[in-house]
Amino acid sequence: GGGNTRGEYSVTERSTMISPAARPSPGLRSAAPSRGSSANLRGTQALAAAQKRPVPVPAGGPTSKVPKKAEAVETIVVHNTGNKDEIGIRTLVGEYAERGINHGKKYYEKTTRIPGHEEMTAFLYYWDQRDGPEFNGWWFGDRVGGQQVWSRNKSLSAKPPKAGWTIPWDGPVRNELSVMTKEEKLAQDKRQTAERMEARRREEDSKHAEVTEAQWEERVAKATERCAEVELDVTEAMEGYQEREEAGLHDELAEARGKMQEQQKKLMDALKFVAAEAIAAQKGPALCKADLQDLSKRLRAVQAKLKEALKSATAHPMVKAEPADETPAEDEPHNEMEALHSLQLEEMLPPVLEKVETAEDEVEKVSIAAAPLQVESGDDLRHVMLQAIKETEKAVRTAQASIGEARRFISGKLSQAAKFAPHAKKTALEEFTTLQEKLTEAQNKLNPFKTVRQDYEKRSQAKKLIEELHGKLAGAEIEVEKATMMTASMGVEQADSLKETEQTLGAAQSALAQTNRLIDSKLRTVDKSSEAVYEQLKDFKERGKLAQEKLDEVRKAVKEAQVRIAADTLMKEVSEKVAGAEDELQRMAEAELPFLRSDKDQNMEHLLADADKVSVKVHAALADAQTFVAKKLVEVARFSEGPGQAVKEEVDMLQKRLEEGRERLQQFRASTAERKRAHLLEEVDMKVASAEDEVKKMTESTKALEGSAKAGETISDGLREAVAQANHAERAAQAGVVVAKKLLVQKTADLKKLAVATASAGSGGELGRLQTRVNAMQEDIKKMRCIIKDTEERIRVKEVLGEVADRLDMAENEVEKVAAAAVPTGLEQPSAEAVERLEKANASAQSKLGATAKLVDVKLKSAQGFTQAELQGMRTRITQAERKLRKVVEAATEQKERLKASELVAQATEKADKSDAALKKAGDAELPFLKGVEVMTVAESGKYIAACEAAATAAQKLVSEARAFTLQKLAEAKEFGSAVADACSKDLLAIQKRLDGTAGKLTELKKDTTDRKRKAQLQASSEKIQAVEDAVKNLAETMTKLADSNMDQLAEQEATSICETIAQAETKAQTAVSGAKKFLALRVQETKALAEAQRTPIMADLSKLQSRLTASTVELARLSSQATEREHRYVAGRLVQVTSKSLEDITAQAAVAAKVSVSLLGSGDAGTSQALVDRLRLAAVVSALQAHIKESEVSAQEIFKEATGGKPKLGKEAFKEWFARVCDMTGNEEAILTEEQALRLWPLAVTGSSLSVSDFEDLLKESSMCTQAVALWDSAEGSEQSGGLEVGEMVKFLGEGGGGGKRVECVLARNGSRVWVETEANGKAAFKPMVAAAGAGQIESVEAFVKAVLARCSEAASAAEKKAKQVANNKGPLGEAAPKLQAIKGKLSKEQADLDSLLKRLDAAKSAAEQDRKAEVKVVREQKCKAFGEESVRQGTEAVEAAEAKASKVIENSKAGSAELLAKELGLLELEELKKAADEALESLAGAKALVAKLMEAHEAQKGPSRNLLLEARVELTKLQSRANGAERKCRSATEALRTAHTQVVKTATMRAKNNLRMAFRKLGKSADDVFDQTFSGKAEVSRPDFQKFVNSLSDHGLSEEQVTLLFDEFGRYGLRKLGFQKAVQEYCTCTREVAITDGFTISSSSTVRKLEKGEYFEVLEGPLEETEANLRRVRGCALRDGAQGWVTIKGNQGTPFLKPREKPLVFAAGAADMTAAPDVSSPLIRRLQLDEVLELLEGPREEVFQPQVFLPGSASKDAAKGFLLMSDISSASSSATPSNNIYVCRSTIAMTHEFDISQTKVMRKVAVGETLEVIGSEGEKKDDSIAVVRLKFRAAKDGKEGWVTVSGNKGTVYLEASSSHYVLEKAAPLRASAAADSEIIRQMEPGEAFQAEGEAQEVTPPTRLVMKSRSIEDGKVGWTNFVAGPDAPLKPWMPKCSCQAPVDITSSLAIEEGKVKRQARVAEPFEVVEGPVLDAVSGFRRVRLASVSEGVLGWATVRDAEGQVFLKVG
Repeated sequence: GGGNTRGEYSVTERSTMISPAARPSPGLRSAAPSRGSSANLRGTQALAAAQKRPVPVPAGGPTSKVPKKAEAVETIVVHNTGNKDEIGIRTLVGEYAERGINHGKKYYEKTTRIPGHEEMTAFLYYWDQRDGPEFNGWWFGDRVGGQQVWSRNKSLSAKPPKAGWTIPWDGPVRNELSVMTKEEKLAQDKRQTAERMEARRREEDSKHAEVTEAQWEERVAKATERCAEVELDVTEAMEGYQEREEAGLHDELAEARGKMQEQQKKLMDALKFVAAEAIAAQKGPALCKADLQDLSKRLRAVQAKLKEALKSATAHPMVKAEPADETPAEDEPHNEMEALHSLQLEEMLPPVLEKVETAEDEVEKVSIAAAPLQVESGDDLRHVMLQAIKETEKAVRTAQASIGEARRFISGKLSQAAKFAPHAKKTALEEFTTLQEKLTEAQNKLNPFKTVRQDYEKRSQAKKLIEELHGKLAGAEIEVEKATMMTASMGVEQADSLKETEQTLGAAQSALAQTNRLIDSKLRTVDKSSEAVYEQLKDFKERGKLAQEKLDEVRKAVKEAQVRIAADTLMKEVSEKVAGAEDELQRMAEAELPFLRSDKDQNMEHLLADADKVSVKVHAALADAQTFVAKKLVEVARFSEGPGQAVKEEVDMLQKRLEEGRERLQQFRASTAERKRAHLLEEVDMKVASAEDEVKKMTESTKALEGSAKAGETISDGLREAVAQANHAERAAQAGVVVAKKLLVQKTADLKKLAVATASAGSGGELGRLQTRVNAMQEDIKKMRCIIKDTEERIRVKEVLGEVADRLDMAENEVEKVAAAAVPTGLEQPSAEAVERLEKANASAQSKLGATAKLVDVKLKSAQGFTQAELQGMRTRITQAERKLRKVVEAATEQKERLKASELVAQATEKADKSDAALKKAGDAELPFLKGVEVMTVAESGKYIAACEAAATAAQKLVSEARAFTLQKLAEAKEFGSAVADACSKDLLAIQKRLDGTAGKLTELKKDTTDRKRKAQLQASSEKIQAVEDAVKNLAETMTKLADSNMDQLAEQEATSICETIAQAETKAQTAVSGAKKFLALRVQETKALAEAQRTPIMADLSKLQSRLTASTVELARLSSQATEREHRYVAGRLVQVTSKSLEDITAQAAVAAKVSVSLLGSGDAGTSQALVDRLRLAAVVSALQAHIKESEVSAQEIFKEATGGKPKLGKEAFKEWFARVCDMTGNEEAILTEEQALRLWPLAVTGSSLSVSDFEDLLKESSMCTQAVALWDSAEGSEQSGGLEVGEMVKFLGEGGGGGKRVECVLARNGSRVWVETEANGKAAFKPMVAAAGAGQIESVEAFVKAVLARCSEAASAAEKKAKQVANNKGPLGEAAPKLQAIKGKLSKEQADLDSLLKRLDAAKSAAEQDRKAEVKVVREQKCKAFGEESVRQGTEAVEAAEAKASKVIENSKAGSAELLAKELGLLELEELKKAADEALESLAGAKALVAKLMEAHEAQKGPSRNLLLEARVELTKLQSRANGAERKCRSATEALRTAHTQVVKTATMRAKNNLRMAFRKLGKSADDVFDQTFSGKAEVSRPDFQKFVNSLSDHGLSEEQVTLLFDEFGRYGLRKLGFQKAVQEYCTCTREVAITDGFTISSSSTVRKLEKGEYFEVLEGPLEETEANLRRVRGCALRDGAQGWVTIKGNQGTPFLKPREKPLVFAAGAADMTAAPDVSSPLIRRLQLDEVLELLEGPREEVFQPQVFLPGSASKDAAKGFLLMSDISSASSSATPSNNIYVCRSTIAMTHEFDISQTKVMRKVAVGETLEVIGSEGEKKDDSIAVVRLKFRAAKDGKEGWVTVSGNKGTVYLEASSSHYVLEKAAPLRASAAADSEIIRQMEPGEAFQAEGEAQEVTPPTRLVMKSRSIEDGKVGWTNFVAGPDAPLKPWMPKCSCQAPVDITSSLAIEEGKVKRQARVAEPFEVVEGPVLDAVSGFRRVRLASVSEGVLGWATVRDAEGQVFLKVG
């Protein structure tokens, strides 16, 4: 609509809407266009125009007079017809008042203001073309001609156009903006209102149409019966009065009159009743309406008779009237008015009654629509409720409108009744008042429903709020309960227990606080009128308050426990910090020992660096410890006095120890600084001395350069070598001085820092002397550098001049070649190729000669001395060569012009020849006309004429092209030289003359062709007219077949064929006429262009032809009219016949639809709903079973067997029980049933007395849905069609089909009948599988069938109506058929209404059934949820109580005391029994907890609205979980000392037993492998008795049977094998801190073998023994890294551990690796290690550091293979690997010959550029004096061929050049792919092979590698493995534990094929490796034997598959 719907505007919106830059300003003086390409529109002209016109008045003022006030002011209304309220349109919407005239038309100002923006103005005005067409049109703006505009319309109309406005002004047209006058707007609104009323009336009519015709007949019958009764009573009363009057019984006349008056009232009531029914019947059948109208007329006739009778009775003199009823004579007019008004009142009442009853009905509809909202519903029915709300609101609006309309109508009638006579007025008031009360009653009933949506939302929100708060508060209370129970069961003050309690406390506090805040918030905002919600919230608040108080008590208890623990924790932390600092002080003392030994060979720099590192570490440790202690002292101050004082004293003692350590650190730093100063001075002195030696070498090298390379001398190779040596010596000396100077500066700074740090004297004197020596060396180097530079400059000048001379020689040689190749001008014309070659040679020679000349000129500018003279001579030679070359160029230019001229003449001649040939071809095309034949057929003449025209056109084109080409080439020929130009022009002019003659002949030929073409066209016109006459004749003959006499006997197909034939003949004739007309008209137009003499005879012929054509046209029109009339008669008959047949078919199908619907709808709604619900139940069960079969991959037979318990059939009772359990079995809640409901499905699922397996399979068999309409048949082949199957219907196929496989027997879901159908239609499948149970798809099938019949009925009715309308306006036979079609249409409409009503009943029944099913599912689900919750609580309670009983018994039997006391008082066996009982109790508690957790998980898995029903059960389960946790903590707390004691006793006993066993075993002096093999005779696994027997065989073992059992349990828990035996008798340790290995037991008298570093493995061979002197325990053993043996201290005298026991070290192959015979990689290979193979570590791992390697990149000369060579592989030592002097490289292609003499030998092969040759033989370089060339004998590196090759030519050309980058291999060496020793080897190069270096040598330091010696567990082979450390290392530590990475089967045996699968390992499941990895010889997989803590030994599993996927990961 119009106006602003929001009522406000923002500033941003307004500014966007009316942006000043939106549009150029028509009417402003200086405004310029700003829209796209029109930005420069008209430029200064527009500005000038703006300046000339008058300036418009501001703010929209008029430019001409304002209309007078007396005149009517026109108002314009602007409104929005769209749905969106856009701000751009909203600004313009409103009313505009006329304000004046602008540019000859009215303009308007907006009078409607925008709320909040009243200051905004808007104008609608017109602007003419004074500023150009871009500004012309109607505008909306802020003022007339203003700068801000919003919309434009280009229309030039007198008034504002209605549509076509653009928004913004330069945007698209917005049709939703409409502009019209106020009167037009009012008329439009009235029209739209009427349309809406009509739509509402049609809607009401459609509602009343739902009342069936039978019901209306029943109502009419009741009305008729009542009318008859009243009529009889009135007649009887009147006859009684008449009888008494005739009999003279005057006393009884008054009584009789009273009876008539009583009957008058009854008659009035009957009239009202009939009037109300007649009003209602307006929307019913027409017949009923007529009957009711007749009844009304009958009653009114009776009323009239009764009035006359009453009137006569009143006038009777003998009737005694009562005083009140006495009517004087003068009141007769009054009585007449009463009667008249009573009659008017009677007429008023029926419509009023109708209005009131309509209003009451509408209110009743509201109640019905709102009925679902009174039911409590969940979220799953929300969409149903919202739909009900929507319908209710719609009904409320309708009802309110009806009530309002009725009130207004009654008010109007009351106004009329106020003028009635008193009695009539009183009656009217009573009647209307009663009706008003009814309306008031209806209004009161309607009012509550007006806020139905708000009420529903409030109820829903309140319900959700209560549920949400209840759930949150219950969860918070559970957390509080957990925290309370954990605090109550906290027996000991453990950090873990406190931490867990704090976490629980925090979670509880968070949940409770959040819940309390939410409750408080809801209490403040809740509507207190809702008392139930408010009281519930207050209860929640009280519960939250109680929970918070309980939580505060828990927090207080936790804080008290935390304070008690904090003191112990603090003291422990401080002690550890101080101990760490003292350890660092001990290392500082050890680091000072090497300085005291005075060993000169030791690395001082390394020792000093170590001392600095130790000093820094000690300082950091002391500072860290002191800071930590100070911080902890602050914490101690917060403790209470008791524990705080004791802790403070101990911390003070530790702080004093740290101060003493700091003093020792200061002393160590001072001594280290003095040693560092001496070392720095010594280092600098050595570097300075080394630099002086290099300077001396440079002096010796420079002496050889003095006086060399004088003017005129040649440069020798010795001189170059001497310069190179001098440069090398200079670089070495310079580098030495730089290093010395740099070191001196660096060390000077270091010494200064050192002096400042130690506050000692500096080293200034020593540093000064060293600086003086360095400065002297720099001066010497500078002098010698000048000598070297002078010598190099002289050599460079000579080399530069030599290069210029070589280039000049090459340029002169090329000029000579060009001069020799030039041909003199007077000789024979050269070829084009020769001329082109000469041009290229000229260009090459000029280029080279020019480049050389430039080079010489450049050098001459700066040359002096002998260089200048040499260059001037070269310049003279260049000038002579240029002169010679210029002559050659001139001769070549003339040759080129002659060649081009001959080509031009040849091309022109060729084009002239083509023109002549085309002219000849055109003449040949004319020959058929020259044979003497005057008359030809039109086709022949047309063909020959077209050929002539085509040939003439082609010839004309060639002639034109040739003439144009010749003229063009004549112009080009003038550009040649004079001689060549004259000859060429003469030839071309002759050719041009020849072409002129050809053009003249061609013109004559074209003229003759034109004359022949005119004659042929006249002949064609005559033939076309004849064709028209033939076509008309053919039409007349064809029409005889459709004569009136035989029209009725024609079959439809035959008649259709005749009509089509007539239509074709008529079309053909009309086409012929049309074509002939066009052809003649074209010929006439062509003839008019001819001369008079030619035109006259042709026009006469054409006129005759036109007359014949006109006669044929008239005849054709007559025949067409006859054909149309006959066709209409036939079509009219067929229309009626076809429509009648359609009506019969649809009537039959409608009967079938009604029949099949009866089985679903039944006779009542209740039965219908229950039957459909049963079908929905069965469908849900079957769908659940079908899904279960697919998911679980079980068969229907297996499910049936499980249901029957193996019996062949299922009885009724068993069926009931099993179907009720389907929901639990499948997990599908949609299939939930009670047993009673399951029993109702028996007759639907079972046909007999029991359910067999085949019946069960049929029940689960999938149905199919029809996707294309197909026919139904009685049998597989032949037979008649028995109906059709509609799209959407369901069938169940009974077999594979018959009749060639096309027809299949099936059962229809709609009625259960068996028929045959075809499975394909139109080449596509007609069915698709659907999941549906027996009978479940019946309603869908019936619906689909009814819909299809309804669609056909609707289509037939529409077709009949459409046909009737089409023929209604026709006259003749078609018009006569219209009434018949209308009658058929009426019958079809009735069938359509019946089918529509049936479909609605079906839909309503289906919806009701679905709702009933949802409701019952919800009820059953809730029942089951409650039962599930109760059962869960029962199971959890039983489990927890049983576990608590066991725990209580354990707590009662537990011994009091500390672990140490229990370990002393109780023996191992007694401790074992007590621990076993405790473990059983804890296991029982763990099981109970697991059961409760599982039950809680099951509860958490419950989703949907029924989840809230489990809240109480979840709370109980949470409490049970807390009880179990509390009991577990109490049990653990009570048995903790017992467990600790048991662990200590077992550990002590086991450790003592291991030591005794190992010491006894070492006395044997044999290896573990030998003893195992000898003792157990090759057994793979040792039993407990065998092990006991072995231990008993050892001497002095001192082990009891109990201790032996402990050992066997530790090393052979799952069976003792060889590896476990080794672990038992061998002892290994890991070094935890660096410690010395000494060669003797006594520390004071032994020397250090080496340091045992942290992380090293150490095997114990003897001990431990007590070293009494130092009070230390020591062991003798072997370090695995390098085999070093000696004694090592286990633990220091301060308790610092150095060795930590560990298991036997094993490794496994995680990648590819080799086992070799020695540590070196190049040693012999033993074998390759297999993936996952386990090895026993014998020695190592240790690091192998390699020296840097130098790699040379390049390529092999033999095959150009590129790669890298090690320099050490080229020769015996990398330092002597220098380039070879015997390798040459080809620079210019040259031949290799057999002999030295070129003239006497043959060429062997060609040597290509870049090829490598090696000098061979002792002949050396030879020179051939006869031709002045130098030759050598070579061997080709490419193919090994040997021969002589020229090194340099007689003109100085260099063919071969000695290489400085080739190396010759002295031995075989590998060529590698990259600069790495372990990279891929490309190939092996042979000794003597050449290698060309390509780039600088690369120094590569190989990565540090690890080497270790190991023995295979599988085959016992021993070897070394060398590899690079890192994450990808091939060998990694082995641990007998693994985790599952991917699911893998665990089998019973090692061999996969032989074993059975026990179970599958789960991802991330941990295992212990009992045996393996072992190779399965059959499968080739490596497998391990697994065990778990809970299940023991499980079986064997594969580590990885063949593709490398890892199943089990070590670790």
